[in-house]
Amino acid sequence: MAEKQRFAILGFPLEHSRSPQIHQRAFKTFGMDAVYLKREIPPEKFEREISRLKEENWRGFNVTIPFKEKILPYLDEVHPVARKIGAVNTILVRDKRWIGFNTDWQGFLRPIESALSRFERCLILGAGGAARAVGFALLQKASALQELTVANRTLSRANALVDVLQANRKLQYRVLDLPSADQEHRTYDLIVNTTALGMGAMKTMRPLDLRGKCHEHTVVYDLIYNPAETVFLRQARMLGASAINGLPMLIFQAEEAFKIWTGQPFGEALVRELTETVGN
Repeated sequence: MAEKQRFAILGFPLEHSRSPQIHQRAFKTFGMDAVYLKREIPPEKFEREISRLKEENWRGFNVTIPFKEKILPYLDEVHPVARKIGAVNTILVRDKRWIGFNTDWQGFLRPIESALSRFERCLILGAGGAARAVGFALLQKASALQELTVANRTLSRANALVDVLQANRKLQYRVLDLPSADQEHRTYDLIVNTTALGMGAMKTMRPLDLRGKCHEHTVVYDLIYNPAETVFLRQARMLGASAINGLPMLIFQAEEAFKIWTGQPFGEALVRELTETVGN
């Protein structure tokens, strides 16, 4: 009898993660004998736990905060796009070799495809692995983009991200710390929150005050999906901006990961079902 295929999400903390719900549903839909687990790894135990996982029998992983960049040296191979982004969120295990991919950038784009051509001025909040994927996606597909601002708690991280992005496409880049971005009165076409502010123990917080930063066509996109409406998105709606949470990105990046593992897309019916069930 064939052994059950094992997949997991690696991160810390993981109580908010809906990835097991998504992939277990997909395994059931396609009749796969597979299980998807949470592997919560305290950051100080990361190296030891990864070494242990490498000795075990796994088919694949998703990688989330705070390990999307930290995982890179532990991989046997990194897909060129993931290497360019500098972050990995999906791992395929083939013949004991760990191969890293990034599907965040594709998942991020799906809910905003119809608006991409009108984003000239964008603001990314945060400078971690998700921010790298968002920046890369915008440089690839937002043809009208003229100015990209990165605001982060630490300026050194924001500058490091901008250095990576500049190598991909020349345009006007700005770097700010979060308090400076908060105080600015400057409107953007797209504002993306990639920080954890608004989630878990920080659910009453927001990365900045949106007043003075939105016009009637601004899209405010929070990568957080739990809670479904963060304080940040609530303010965006009150200001008349379009508000998108992270659920569509979560589902579409999961579909891309599933395709890497199985060769199989979710399909419209499963995406629709996941949007209804995971969202609730």
